[in-house]
Amino acid sequence: MHAVILAAGRGSRLGPLSDLRPKPLLPLAGLPLLTRLLTSLHAAGCTPVTLVTGYRADVLAAHAGGCRTVHNPRWEQTSIAASLLAAADAGALDEDAIVTYGDIVAEPAVFTTLLAAPAADVCLPVNTGWLPLWQARMDNPLDDAERLRLDAEGRLLAIGGTPAGLDEVHAQFMGIVRLSRAGAADLMSFYRRALSRDEAAARWDTTALLAAWLRAGGHAATVPVPGGWLEIDTPDDLAVYEDLHAHGELDGLCDLNTTAPEGVVRDG
Repeated sequence: MHAVILAAGRGSRLGPLSDLRPKPLLPLAGLPLLTRLLTSLHAAGCTPVTLVTGYRADVLAAHAGGCRTVHNPRWEQTSIAASLLAAADAGALDEDAIVTYGDIVAEPAVFTTLLAAPAADVCLPVNTGWLPLWQARMDNPLDDAERLRLDAEGRLLAIGGTPAGLDEVHAQFMGIVRLSRAGAADLMSFYRRALSRDEAAARWDTTALLAAWLRAGGHAATVPVPGGWLEIDTPDDLAVYEDLHAHGELDGLCDLNTTAPEGVVRDG
């Protein structure tokens, strides 16, 4: 299945760490995030890969290997949903596709689990093992966790916004979506209509897009994934992961050995 990596943003929350290189090229345990992500996608059979670039597109493309690249020229004025639309306009969603953020680490099992999930036009893997990861990153997980509610069949009821309590956090969004051709067409048609009505929609991330889609009557399925995933939002995130890795304690959250290319010495 085709894969689309959304990697246009700068990652401003990282401060000077992203001054000279785009966020997906930041190293974790000696390897760029993008390298780890591409390795996991390939291991899961998600090829070919389209990479949506923006900030430091030249540097990013140089590390993209055999990926096709699509540029979001308005990356400074827009956000992730606009990069997804750029991919769609370039034909990258004309077939079923896995769409993923470019600044995450995910074990291949995250993608194989998503690929094996029942057919659905829009399907999200959701991290049911999110709480230990958030507890490792911050004192109060609810300061950063987003509301995500599911029904008994795993259909997405609500996503985004600050939860009132843990009962509103059934799992966490992983920055990954599986779209059928029809699902992508419907979602992008909805987004184009939203852009025509409200300029603020240009700044939507995927969570905001999905939340608006649900409110308008859209449907999204989910598949539970108990971890095997990391997000990198801040310098503190990287520091925490590096420390856990150095002490042999990161594998319980995400096994970096499964996200490293064959032949690479995994010495951190």
